[in-house]
Amino acid sequence: MKLFRTLFPFIRRFRPHLYRMFLGTLSGAIALAAAVGLLSLSGWFLSAAAFAGLTSATAQTFNFFYPSVGVRLFAFTRIISRYGERIIAHDTTFRILKTLRVWFYESIEPLAPACLSRYQSGEILNRLVSDIDALDNLYIRILSPAVSAFLIVIFLGIFLSMFDAVLSAAACGILIIAIVVVPWAASVSSMGIGQNLAKISGILRTHIIEGIQGLTDLIVFGAMKKHLERLSSYHRQMISLQRQMSHFRGLSNASISLLSGSAVWILLFIGVSLVDSGKLPGVFLACLVLAVWAAFEAAVPLAHAFQHLGRTREAAERIHEIISIPPAVLFTEKSKGDPETYDIDFQNIRFHYHPEDPPVFDGFNFKISHGRRTALVGETGCGKSTLVHLLTRTWDPTRGRICIGDLDLKDLTQDELRKSITVISQQAHIFNGTLADNLKIARLDAGKSDILHALETVRLADFVYSLPQGLNTWVGESGHCLSGGQARRLALARAVLHDAPVWVLDEPTEGLDKITEMEVMQSLMECAKNRTVLIITHRLLDFQKIDQVALMDKGRIIASGSHHDLIQANNRYLKLVSKMV
Repeated sequence: MKLFRTLFPFIRRFRPHLYRMFLGTLSGAIALAAAVGLLSLSGWFLSAAAFAGLTSATAQTFNFFYPSVGVRLFAFTRIISRYGERIIAHDTTFRILKTLRVWFYESIEPLAPACLSRYQSGEILNRLVSDIDALDNLYIRILSPAVSAFLIVIFLGIFLSMFDAVLSAAACGILIIAIVVVPWAASVSSMGIGQNLAKISGILRTHIIEGIQGLTDLIVFGAMKKHLERLSSYHRQMISLQRQMSHFRGLSNASISLLSGSAVWILLFIGVSLVDSGKLPGVFLACLVLAVWAAFEAAVPLAHAFQHLGRTREAAERIHEIISIPPAVLFTEKSKGDPETYDIDFQNIRFHYHPEDPPVFDGFNFKISHGRRTALVGETGCGKSTLVHLLTRTWDPTRGRICIGDLDLKDLTQDELRKSITVISQQAHIFNGTLADNLKIARLDAGKSDILHALETVRLADFVYSLPQGLNTWVGESGHCLSGGQARRLALARAVLHDAPVWVLDEPTEGLDKITEMEVMQSLMECAKNRTVLIITHRLLDFQKIDQVALMDKGRIIASGSHHDLIQANNRYLKLVSKMV
């Protein structure tokens, strides 16, 4: 029951593919039935031909034509149905895996980034790819072969009962043991090994991805040897587990072969006595024996599939572990319309990342008026970036509320909030694509003139159009083909393209030289006229053009005003500014 509860949420996702699953299973069952028919008819044909050849009279009257047509028909049916089963079943499996991946991605989307920060990117990737791949066992290796096998038991039982009920019961009983008991024993004996194999495989892939991502640092600091030793250790563990699985697989195959041979011997024992007593024509004995022998073809894939059920179960549990996490934030689906103005108002905010941690904010109040440019400064760790997380609803405050204009953030749908705020974080991601691809994620319908304006605003147009491929230039993973300053300006160009009423720029000029920094900030401020702008920085910007500077310390605003007033009246601000020089 626990196994069923674990797998049921995934089996439910099969519903859109039931028709294809039925066709694939039916094709597999027809292929097995044709294999049984082919061998049984061949056995009868050979026996009948041998009996007919005993005398010249029977040899002349024996009809070779119809049995040979039947053999060809069964052979042709087996080939076509097996081919159809492979095509349909694999196509259905790929469709199921696509459905599961989309479902998994949709399930984790509300969890990002707050709830996914505890997981490594390689670990999530492993669950999205390898763990979901492991679930292909459910249909193509378990459900479909199991249904086909039980249909063959019914078919064989009906066929053999036409000759003798005891014969039918004995053969079907042994076949049921082969398709039920052996797979069950294989599943129970290798459950723990399969689970460990899924875990070790996931750890190994995660460390391989980490090693590739941090290859430069591993080489620079001479840590490559230790990293490779750790990978080798996990690899040896995986090989050991795979070796154990191979032993169980061999044992399962041997068990099925033993049962198949036992069924043949028992059938011969019963069949010979029936022939001696005249209850069974001797010509049918080979037909029945070969039919039973062929039916055991249905048992072979089940033992192997159930042996890997532990790995499938572990993969399902690893996926469910993530998708069962409650989202840190739930957005309303009911729109109350756009805010009338775009003030930002933090009202009596209390927040901590974990209940056992001290609060980052406790009674925090701060307001930014519509259309004003505000710079938020302070020492590292004072809560500046956390403020951005709360404003974008990565997390929600445990007390208090945040408003944009006359609306609480919780009254905005996700689309309305994203449309209202442009955020450039400290670590804006550059995708492995072209410059145009990276810009258009901010606005899909952006034309060339819009892109050119954005690039000119951040002083990147000359560089882009000097490239041979221009906007079609490939920037590489994480923008490794760009310098730090170019990647930063590319991220800023997204803000210009998005053009929301509220701009939040977290360290917007990180990685820029002084001259470029001044030019970019001047262009951004001109572009952001009549918009609410919050700049979070620890660098000395042109604060003369900022309407308000707020000094933050330990989760509180301890001073605010114009840059000139704070320089004159606040020693802590003066010391902080002197450090920025």
